Amino acid sequence: MLVAAGVLPHPPVLVPGVAGQRAADLDGMRANCDLAVTRLFDSDPDLVVVLGGDDRTACHGSDVTGTLAPYGLDKTFGDGSARLPLSLTIGRWLLESHIDRAAREFQSVAWNSTPSECLRLGERIADRAARVALLVLGDGSACRTERSPGFLDPDAVAYDDHVAEALRCGDTTALAALRPKTAERLLVGGRPAWQVLAGAASERSPIGELLDYSAPYGVGYFVATWLFDSAFPRSGHPEREQAETLAE
Repeated sequence: MLVAAGVLPHPPVLVPGVAGQRAADLDGMRANCDLAVTRLFDSDPDLVVVLGGDDRTACHGSDVTGTLAPYGLDKTFGDGSARLPLSLTIGRWLLESHIDRAAREFQSVAWNSTPSECLRLGERIADRAARVALLVLGDGSACRTERSPGFLDPDAVAYDDHVAEALRCGDTTALAALRPKTAERLLVGGRPAWQVLAGAASERSPIGELLDYSAPYGVGYFVATWLFDSAFPRSGHPEREQAETLAE
């Protein structure tokens, strides 16, 4: 059963020391990320699943390694044979100060996964332990301004605003309804991971709090927490029903 979730961005610049960036630029966001991770562990989970996008869907145990060398920082996190993508590398870094507090798994989800596939994966993740916490890594649109990596798309800010509101309200149905083609056009990195979260929380009633929503480099970044005040599930699967109506 899912007992808590934290939703965070995964830009390499979040880690102090990445070439070309001032550490103080993201100090506020780092503090909110630390708060979100702390709340995750305060929920007393049996298992923490770190979730993020990649070229393929795969699950790894705690024996993993992530590196930021391609981004100008000669730093490696973990010691294992499995090599993590950027999203999960940032997640591994965020766990540095909580390394022994719970069992960990690292789950990637393919960028091209359909909403239904994401929701089903989320349901399976929620069943992996009696008390599961999700650390969800995903960025918003990279098309917010003319200086964004993907230049300017007039729909980008409204899309990110919609995601921010869904995270603030704990709205799993809104996340499940995100369309893959729109996310691809707007260069949204978090869509599959957010929909896995929606699946994992589909029978729970999350209390959401949006700790941070900003775009310091022309990319939407979110920091949010979801906690649950009741062990009783909701009836039905409105998220799955919504996803199945979409053209995937």
